[in-house]
Amino acid sequence: MRTYYLILLFLWISSITFGQNDKKVFIMVHFESGRDTTHPLINEILFDELGYPPDSLTTNSLYFQQVLWPAIVNMIQTADSFNIKLTLALQSQMAEYILQDEGKISLMYDWVQNGHELAVHHHGINHVDWGGYTNRFQGTVYPDDHIWEDKFLNSGLYRGNMQQGFNYLQQLASEVNDSVVTGCITDTQIDKPDAIVYLTEGGDPNDLISIPDTITLPFETFYFLSHCQLLSFYKKEGEIIEDDIINHELATERLNLIKDSLNQVSDDEIMGIVFHAFDYYRFPDIYRDLFSFFNQSQVNSKSIRELMSGTTGIENNSYYNNISIYPNPTTGIVNINYSTHDTKLSLRVFDIYGKIIMETYRTDQIDLNNNKSGIYFVQIVSSSNIVTERIILQ
Repeated sequence: MRTYYLILLFLWISSITFGQNDKKVFIMVHFESGRDTTHPLINEILFDELGYPPDSLTTNSLYFQQVLWPAIVNMIQTADSFNIKLTLALQSQMAEYILQDEGKISLMYDWVQNGHELAVHHHGINHVDWGGYTNRFQGTVYPDDHIWEDKFLNSGLYRGNMQQGFNYLQQLASEVNDSVVTGCITDTQIDKPDAIVYLTEGGDPNDLISIPDTITLPFETFYFLSHCQLLSFYKKEGEIIEDDIINHELATERLNLIKDSLNQVSDDEIMGIVFHAFDYYRFPDIYRDLFSFFNQSQVNSKSIRELMSGTTGIENNSYYNNISIYPNPTTGIVNINYSTHDTKLSLRVFDIYGKIIMETYRTDQIDLNNNKSGIYFVQIVSSSNIVTERIILQ
């Protein structure tokens, strides 16, 4: 009898300890700028249904963000109900929209505190949903600039360089006590904000499962993951499919592919899924089904930052117990202790807006005395790893 109860106790403990599926999954949501005037559904919703003026997408209005906001709140409430953590990749317009309202800032704070990640999404000037920000034509000449000069100079869409656009994200991050280190960015080499260390890319089923890898651009190394897009608006052989029934069927097919592929994820792989906030606006049942599936499969989905922190050591006080940065908070002097013998370390310090205020090689001490009080980021890059640490200057 005693053995019987011991077995029951073991099974009960096992159900708690081992019940969680160890598959690694992230879900990224793209918040588009809403300037794609070729998108028939966006035009239909904004112009026909809501009565906004036909030229509203080519101005600096935030109508698109206003329309989507209730669906976004519902999306995150639904994700929370299934314990799903999202990576919320905002284009600058959505950050600008949230910053106009203390209630929305408070909601974003709650979402971040609950494990969702604030990230950045950006399309380059060659994309139909370009948000108006680019580092092109800022003194550096790129080979294909001539293709875009007319659009840039005469379209009325231009809003500023990338730092001006990224400022909205960094201001929002400051309001919610967070940092922005993850992004899905086109025109990467030209437009990537300095603070980003995790990059994502992809869209088709071949991008659903990947092994975290590093990619190198001039002077910088990043961690890279791919993701498969769970769409609710399709183009087939160049033809736009506008029929809602067909689109729902196609989205369901992609969802079933994701479900069928979960068991194929090995220990060193990550399943990545991406969709647009606009997709949830149209077919919330598809995404509720996605969240429910992972919850029932006991998959502990996490934000990209949390997944990569556990995998690479980025954003910890140390990686492999080799580096520590202290004191934090600081009154001005920051000490760096290295147990590693790697002499090829480079170091950069960013302010809350992503501007580099210091750039050097391996050093034991950083002096922030001449800077304003606030949040700063110390990034240390070695040949095999990146550490980003948030520092509070009092």
